[in-house]
Amino acid sequence: MKRLLLGPHAVAEALHAGPRRIAVVYAARESAEILEAAERAGVRAETRSRDELDVLARGQRHQGVVGIAGEYSYTTPEAILEGAGSPALVVALDQITDPHNFGAIVRSAVALGADGLITLRDRAAPVTPAVVRVSAGATEAARIARVVNLKRALSALREAELQVVGLDAEGDRTLSEVPYPATGRVLVVGSEGKGLRRGTRQQCDILARIPLPGPLQSLNASVAAGIAIHESVRARRELSDGNQTQDQDQEAGAGKEGDD
Repeated sequence: MKRLLLGPHAVAEALHAGPRRIAVVYAARESAEILEAAERAGVRAETRSRDELDVLARGQRHQGVVGIAGEYSYTTPEAILEGAGSPALVVALDQITDPHNFGAIVRSAVALGADGLITLRDRAAPVTPAVVRVSAGATEAARIARVVNLKRALSALREAELQVVGLDAEGDRTLSEVPYPATGRVLVVGSEGKGLRRGTRQQCDILARIPLPGPLQSLNASVAAGIAIHESVRARRELSDGNQTQDQDQEAGAGKEGDD
C-alpha cells in the first residue's frame, strides 16, 4: 500500500533518511527547493497545482508538498537493540492511540537521541500521514517496532538486562532519582487518560513519576514522554561521562606506575 508524506519537513526528512523508499515527490511551483532536493537524491520530482496536490493529499494539510512512498518499514525490538548505542535507551508505548501524541513522542525520541520506539500492533496508532506530519518527518529517521504483546516484549528486554521504568503519576520515586544503568533503559509511557495497564506495570522494575510542583496534577502523554526522554538522556550522558573520567583516571594511574 502506498503511503503519503505530507509537508516539506516530512518529505525532506524522508529524502535524507532513505530516498530509495520514495517513489515520487509532487510540489507546488513555489516549493522548488524540495523538488531540487528530490532530484539530487535521485527521486522523481514533478510540479503540480495546489488543486492537484489537494486531491493527492486526500484533503489533508500538505503545505504544497506531497511525497508518495511504500509501506512504512517497521523494525523489531531485537533489531533496535542490535543497533543501539551503549547504554541503550528505548521508548515503549502502551496503547498510545492519538496520532498527534504518537507523532510528538516520535519527534522527541529522535531529536533527543533515543535508540528506538516500541508500540503495539493493535489498539495503538500506526504510522500514518498525520503521524508523519506531527513528527515533522522524524518517523522517517526513527526505528519503530510494532509488537502483538507489549508485556512479552518488556519481559524479553528485562531478560536482556535492560532496566524497565514505567512512567506513573503515583510512582515511588521521581525519574531523576533513578540511576541510569550501564545495561540500558526502557522507558514505558502509558496511554492517554488510563496510563499503564496492569500487566505492563507488572513488567516494570521501577515506577517513576515526574514531579509537578504547579497546580496541575497531570501531563499530556506526549509532553510527559518528552520530559522523561530528556531526563533519561541526561542521566545516560552523566553515566557515560563518569565512565570516561574513570577510564582516564585509570590510564593516568597506569602511566605513573610505568614511569616508576
